[in-house]
Order: sequence, then C-alpha cells, then structure tokens
Amino acid sequence: MKMKMILVSMLAVAVLAGCSDKNDERDKPINSGSADVAYISIKIDARNSAARSSGENEGANESDLKTLYLIFFDDAGNVVGEPGATAYFTKVEGSSLKPTAVKVSAAATKLLVIANPGMKLEGVITDINATTTFGTVNLAIKGVDKGEIVDEVVPVERGFTMINSGDEEGKAAGDKIADPLIGISDKIQKITDDVSEEEAKKAAEKDDNRVLIRVERLASKVEFELKGDSNDDIKVEPSGATFAFGQWTLDAVNGTFFPFAEKTLLGVTHSSSGSYAKSFYTRDPNFTDDVGLVKATVHKVSFEPQLAEPYTWMDAKKMVYCLENTMSAAEQDFGNATRVVIKGTFYPANHSGQGDWFSFAGRDYADFAALKAYYEGTEAGPNFKAACEKMYVKIKDYADAHTEVTLIGTSFETLEVSDLLQIKNGGEVIKDGKNPVIRWYQAGLCYYYYEIRHDNETTKDMDFGKYGVVRNNWYQLTLGSVNGAGTPWYPDIDNPGPGDPDPTDPIDGTTGYLGITVDVARWIIWENEIGI
Repeated sequence: MKMKMILVSMLAVAVLAGCSDKNDERDKPINSGSADVAYISIKIDARNSAARSSGENEGANESDLKTLYLIFFDDAGNVVGEPGATAYFTKVEGSSLKPTAVKVSAAATKLLVIANPGMKLEGVITDINATTTFGTVNLAIKGVDKGEIVDEVVPVERGFTMINSGDEEGKAAGDKIADPLIGISDKIQKITDDVSEEEAKKAAEKDDNRVLIRVERLASKVEFELKGDSNDDIKVEPSGATFAFGQWTLDAVNGTFFPFAEKTLLGVTHSSSGSYAKSFYTRDPNFTDDVGLVKATVHKVSFEPQLAEPYTWMDAKKMVYCLENTMSAAEQDFGNATRVVIKGTFYPANHSGQGDWFSFAGRDYADFAALKAYYEGTEAGPNFKAACEKMYVKIKDYADAHTEVTLIGTSFETLEVSDLLQIKNGGEVIKDGKNPVIRWYQAGLCYYYYEIRHDNETTKDMDFGKYGVVRNNWYQLTLGSVNGAGTPWYPDIDNPGPGDPDPTDPIDGTTGYLGITVDVARWIIWENEIGI
C-alpha cells in the first residue's frame, strides 16, 4: 500500500513528538480512521516590532520563538492527531532555523500554531484529546497575570506567548475574524508513483511551498513618559500653578484572556501598521460574565493604595506589559477600561510650593492657618463648617486606630499643625465616599487618571473600539499638560470620592484630569499626548 505524504516546511530547529499524557485514552496510538500519514512544515512571521526610539526591553526579545505547538484540525473542526502516535499535537523547539518536515495525518486541513505558551495555556494544549475541537482549545483562561503570556527574563527563556493572528485578506472595516485557523491543503506535497518520499520532502521545504503562519503576541504594552523628558515642557493650568510629576501605575488590569480573541477590523489607521492591513479590536471574555479585572484598592487602616498585582509605582520613562482588556461600546464604563494613574504634586498659583494646602467648593486655602482663619471668620457658611468638623472626626478616628498618634486638639477649632503632621495620607483619611469634604493636599500630593484610548481618531462618544488595550498593541503615552489639581486621594474605581465618576459611569460622560498623547505598532504603536 502506498503512503501519501503532505510536506510543508517549518522554521524551527528540532521536531519532537508530543509528550505522553496521563489520560489513558491518549496513551493509546491515535486512530485516525482511513487517513494516511503525511508531513507538514511552516514558516513563521512573528509580526516583529518596528525599530523605535524607545526600543524594547534590553535583552528581552519579544519576537523569539522558543517552543511551538502545532495543532491540526479537519474540515469538520475536529482535532486530528498523528497516526500511530499518542499525542494530538506536535511540539517543536530548539535554536536551529533549519526547515523541518513534521509528520501529521493526511486528514488535516487546517493548522493552529501556539508559540511559547505559559503554564496554564500549555496545560490546555497537553489535555487535547480525541473529542477536542478548536472551541474547546480556545476557552477563556482565568486567574492569571501578565507572567502567563510575557517573559521579562533577560535574556528571554520561555518567550512571549503568540498565536495565529487570523486572515485579514479581503476584509473591510466592521468585518470579523472569528477563528485563526490557516488552511494547509494547497501546500500538500504527496508521494506518488513518480515522487519518492525524499523528493516530496525536499519539494515541501522550498520557500514557495511553505505554509506562512503569522503569529502575534497576546500581550499589550504600555509606555509612559513626560513631554521633553522633564516637567519643564508640561503645560500647567491655570497660569501660575505648579506641577511636579511623581510616579505612575496601571490600574484595572485583566486577569482573563482567550488564546485567540475574535477580532473586529476598524477603520482607524495606526502610527506604524507593520504587517497588519487594518487596525483591530478584540472580544474579551472579561465582560461576558463580569469577572477578571484586577483593581487597586485603599487599605482601610493604613490608607495606603494597594496596587493591582503585579504592578507597582514606576518612574517615567517606563514600559510595562499587560493582558488585553476590551469591551463592547455599551460597556465602556469608568470601572472597566485599563487606565494609567499618575501621582505628583500640584500647587495653586501664588503658592509657595511647599507644605499642605486645602480646598473646598472651588476655593483654595494656602495652608492650615488660612483654612482655620476662614472657619473663624464671618463668611464661612454652614456647609463649610460642617466639612471642617467632619475633617476633625476623621482625623480623630485615625488617631484612635493608631496608638502612636496623640491629638492635642479636641475639635476642629483646637486642631494644630502638629496634629496634622502625625497623619499619613491625609487626603485619603478625610475622604468620605461621595459626601463633600475638605480636600487636604498633604505636601501637595495629587492623583490623576487616564483611561487608555485605542481608537484615537473617532469623535463619537462611546464608540466601539475607542477605549481599552488590545493584544500586540503598544501604547506610548506622553504627558503633555496638567489642567488643574487632581484628587488628594487615590482614584479608587469601586470607592469613588466626591466628584469622582462611579464605576458604571460612561467614560465619555466623566471628567478626567489628564491630557495625554498616544502612539499604537507591529507591535501596532499608538502615540498619544495626554493632558491631565
């Protein structure tokens, strides 16, 4: 009996048969019916980053291919294993780039390639069995952070997780890419009476006969810097006010992802399109059942911001990775979109630029003495006096919870600067939900937020694809302007203060503080200058 063989060539080093599995069904040789043995090999296009002045992490090559998993499907969408083997996937790894033929079933017509998977995704792959379809491979993976899809070790050890990017050919804005499977039937090199197995292999390894697979990273990348690399070039309003940048972090980051997320092509263009024909926006599993977001909170005793793991306060110029986080147009809420939070110091015009200052109902007080003087004057109304008394109560509650704090004063009128000096995070301490409070800018501390824009060209409110971070997209944010004081408390999404948006408020219906410029490349790079 003649053996038909399919050969397609592959960019990789050594081809290893898939490892054995604890499942008894997979320990048996695969029965692929009447399918004959075949071979396939592929050429990988990793959609590399364009050369940028900001560059990539030194030594961390985001395009390295360390391990490839090849998963084959038939026309019915069922997984197809290698006849006679015990695995339903082919694992390829190594450092050589020599094209190598891979043995598969002749019944295979479509191919999925996953590169450098993290532990949970690799577990999904190794659990593939005779009943697996593309849909069962592509289930949401929950409870992970960026480490599942990102390798920040220098030099890279595992590599960044990548997957087929899907075929954009012939599609227009609004069209969807529902699955990433690539057809392989037209690249088959069969053994015939006139073509030997060796001749078929050599023919398949020619460039014209390789199957081209474009893969993309599952990670998003966010970079933040100051315009001109210092405070000097940041425009500050109102005139005469001063701002000094402190640090920044990411908030509302995702902990859930699809290996392949359904794409919708957008009409927007990007700063550096690379090998993409169109910009795109993905369908995130995060908002099908309202789970997955990891958000910062504020500690109820220390009043310190508890940042979303594994993120921390960072200096500018700095770049971080995250999982993509997208949403429908209607779900573009303040509490849903991944955002940048910035802390710095802000002082009003004509201020000395040192110490504490206060504000209530649009009126600023240069220091505590000015606040007390207004309290004791004839212009202070009942709302202002009530806010001051509430300030004392909050400070006393803090002192009662911290045995090392001893108040001299017994009311707002008797509070002294020495009392205030014992309080940490004064703006957080005074915050009382949405109720009006004295805004205490302790040492001028201010917080600002910016919901990251994906589509920077649309002028429509709540337009699909406007907000969020998308896989293989690089968001370069530049702080160009500060348009007033921020809040003296961390902008906790789920515990807003007075004037803060509620989590369910539409983003375009809220008032932000930042003005930012965004640039998104191959990686798709979006460059945005932001104002806060």
